[in-house]
Amino acid sequence: MKKIFSLFLALIFTASISIAQDSCNPYYSLKKGRKWTTSNYNAKDKYEGKQSFEVLSLETSGNKLTATVKVMTYDKKDKLDFEKDIEYICEDGVVQMDMSQYVPGEMMDSFKDMDIKMEVDQVEVPQNLSVGQSLPDAGVKMTINGPMPMTMEVNVVDRKVMSEESLVVPAGTFDTYKINSITEINMMGKREMRNTEWIAKEVGVVRAESYDKNGKLKFYSVLTAYEN
Repeated sequence: MKKIFSLFLALIFTASISIAQDSCNPYYSLKKGRKWTTSNYNAKDKYEGKQSFEVLSLETSGNKLTATVKVMTYDKKDKLDFEKDIEYICEDGVVQMDMSQYVPGEMMDSFKDMDIKMEVDQVEVPQNLSVGQSLPDAGVKMTINGPMPMTMEVNVVDRKVMSEESLVVPAGTFDTYKINSITEINMMGKREMRNTEWIAKEVGVVRAESYDKNGKLKFYSVLTAYEN
């Protein structure tokens, strides 16, 4: 269960705002067949695995765009750990991602005989960003009622645009907005992580860092490849 939950967190941190359409939101580029990869490292720069994404299909209804994206997560030996198709929505210039989709099927299967209630506040990114801007909170809460009742809750709060920066990553050099946030995790105890993401127009998140509540770097991810 710990490994499955770690995959869930890794996906949220590295892909929560990684998709949109040129005509809908300028910070991302969405085309059928587009692929990109982010690689994960610990605080000592040791490789810990990667996530690969591919846009499978697009559907348009009025001013609403729905994209189906294949997400594949690999361990430090590049062995496939997790694979799932996930939907992203861009509507009225705002990118939305339903965080409940990032709950791995293996986790849901382990609770298949139990009563599960899911409450979701979607991650959103507006089409216009500016330094000092506050962004909406997001989160997912899963309550399992059964022989051993439990609650899993992940909230992303205090999201704020901090600055504009030029950033170099393996995939290239990008002009970015730096966004800080706090992730509150409540499962088998409470934890808090402080996050920083750098987001570039037509690309999405090019680097993401996570720190413990004392400001010590725990892990980071960088964009290593992308195809428009």
